[in-house]
Amino acid sequence: MVDDDPNVGLLISAVLKKYNYSVTTIYHGDEVLPFLRDNKPDLILLDLRMPGIDGFALCKRIREAPGTRDIPVVILSGVSEVDAKVSSIELGADDFITKPFDVRELRARINRILKRKSADTALNPLTRLPGSPAIEEEVMRRVADNEPFAFCYVDADNFKAYNDVYGYAKGDEVIRRIASLLSEKARETAGEDYFVGHVGGDDFVLITSQEAAEPAAKAVTEEFDRLIPGFYNEVDRKRGFITTMDRKNKTRDFPIMSLTVAIVAPRTQQKHYAKIVESAAELKRYGKDMADRTGSIYVKDRRL
Repeated sequence: MVDDDPNVGLLISAVLKKYNYSVTTIYHGDEVLPFLRDNKPDLILLDLRMPGIDGFALCKRIREAPGTRDIPVVILSGVSEVDAKVSSIELGADDFITKPFDVRELRARINRILKRKSADTALNPLTRLPGSPAIEEEVMRRVADNEPFAFCYVDADNFKAYNDVYGYAKGDEVIRRIASLLSEKARETAGEDYFVGHVGGDDFVLITSQEAAEPAAKAVTEEFDRLIPGFYNEVDRKRGFITTMDRKNKTRDFPIMSLTVAIVAPRTQQKHYAKIVESAAELKRYGKDMADRTGSIYVKDRRL
């Protein structure tokens, strides 16, 4: 809840907490973006007229930033002019409620937006990252803008064996950790110029500038190798492998999980998304088949 009027914040907090919502109230526009760097709320209620950054600028910044662009924004304002409503919607707000408001209507609208978000088929249900249609849309947007970029295909090695031994719940923990790791390291190395998508299973995509791609891949692979032993029990961690059946029903030893990251630099005149994915998949296979590799690696297109 972002509003410079403490009474509004207290009222909304009191009402929503009765329905088991956790509410954080911010009274100054300049405090919002720093808060969102470390926190990701399910929904933002935003006043338009505030000290510091106003609601219009905040809505625009929230929609532009990769880490917050999918958070629903509801404008809650005493400004009732049609122009303000239209401008808010054009900037990406999901709804506009005029003060004074009925708290029952506010709760109903919040519930509707959150239910719609949870049912959004464009987001992967496990990681809440954009799926294949959104990934393709992002790639073709950069192609249309003639914007040089890097397409990084990220795949977990030996994930199926881990799932078989430790179960799907633990496997889901690993997938969620990869998702958060990609977003964290992309933000650290690329600032606001990145996009993280989840193709499905243990396959992810990171899109960023060509300059930031290799530092991001290096940071992700190094941190993954540091973290992943903690997802194994002590015996398997010391052995460095687990034993289970492979796809041909033969017993095999599978090393501790690692990541393979393939970085390609699509030509901006490349109009076919499938060709870009195919190039990345070929490079990924090359990385996976490298002899004597240990731990996570990244391999890059010669054009980089």
